[in-house]
Amino acid sequence: MYVRRRVAADSVEDLVAETFLVCWRKLDQVPREPLPWLYAVARKTLANHHRTTAPRHGLVGSQPTEDAFLPVERDDVLARAFAQLSEADREVLRLVAWEQLSLRAAALALDCSPVACRVRLHRAKRRLASHLAELEAPDAAATRRSQPKGATS
Repeated sequence: MYVRRRVAADSVEDLVAETFLVCWRKLDQVPREPLPWLYAVARKTLANHHRTTAPRHGLVGSQPTEDAFLPVERDDVLARAFAQLSEADREVLRLVAWEQLSLRAAALALDCSPVACRVRLHRAKRRLASHLAELEAPDAAATRRSQPKGATS
């Protein structure tokens, strides 16, 4: 699911195979808790994929985001707010919320300290909340304008 949530469907099998090939080659480096390490390998494999495919698709300097396979697609406002985040913010939120990793495990996958991961998660959640508030504010203002004076909701 990790790879499926991050790339188009036609790339998933190849990227998963490439990830496990790297893991097989580094079998002697697998730590006692392998899942965060596996996510880190998959993250690096995906980064390489995005780097090599971006120039072909005219996406130099950015990674493509395809909302069609994101779990947030059911909520248009959430999907738009999520898309406004940086890739680093999206990734820490994905690891903790979607992949359900602990902060310690997410830190291992992100190659940072648990404290740095906690700070990154806090800031990402705060930015997401801010984007959500901005996107929902026009709707709330429009609702207030459409109600007759003195009406309450």
